[in-house]
Amino acid sequence: TASNVHDAVLRLTEGGCDLLIAYHHPSLPLPLNADRYEMLDLSSETLAPYAKAGSEGQPLFALPGRPGERVPFLGYAAGAYMGRLVDLILKQAGKPLHLDPIYETDMAEGLKAMALEGHGLAFLPHSSVRKELKARRLVPAAPEGQLSLTMEVRIYRERPESARHMKAGVQALWEFLGTRG
Repeated sequence: TASNVHDAVLRLTEGGCDLLIAYHHPSLPLPLNADRYEMLDLSSETLAPYAKAGSEGQPLFALPGRPGERVPFLGYAAGAYMGRLVDLILKQAGKPLHLDPIYETDMAEGLKAMALEGHGLAFLPHSSVRKELKARRLVPAAPEGQLSLTMEVRIYRERPESARHMKAGVQALWEFLGTRG
């Protein structure tokens, strides 16, 4: 079940799911007690700005923008985990970014759809736009390595010694993922 981070963490802690796969960044750790929950690193992911490609392959909207030409910004809703990561990127930019917030949602897929329609620029996980980048429907909206950050992709579960119930399939998957380290 795809969900915002807050609801997903609640679901895990209330016993509504056995596993939680979520992004992690050291500046915004998930509120899970390490004595009760354990995690495995699965991979890493880059969060960066993307926009629809123009007729010659250039982004329709690019950062930093200009004071008189603000960039239409497709953002995450207030309090969304990804939104807080984007805020971190923007704070660390080192130069003014001229953004005009025009749309908000909790989900990256909603922002991607709006970016594909040419409504503005969105910060998106690289894995969610891989196909669109290959097809040149979306392109990076900032120079490579700028205005981006790397997150970990982690899987969490209740520690077996404190688990309310442990399913054999969940344990087998955990062991398999642990050996892939």
